[in-house]
Amino acid sequence: MEEQQIQDFVHRAVTDKALICELARDPVSAIEGENYSPRVVDILLRLVPYLSFAQPLNVNEKWWHA
Repeated sequence: MEEQQIQDFVHRAVTDKALICELARDPVSAIEGENYSPRVVDILLRLVPYLSFAQPLNVNEKWWHA
């Protein structure tokens, strides 16, 4: 369930211009408004810099891998 929520959010974050703008303006409010569990919110907040292309993806980070 959580994995699907993360996948769906990431897909929306790279395709929905309104969500992209909202994440750039106020990522915490954009994510918390979705009513996700605290664990999912934490993961999504870690992904925001990568989704906004503000940071290159470092695939060696441990939290990225299962």
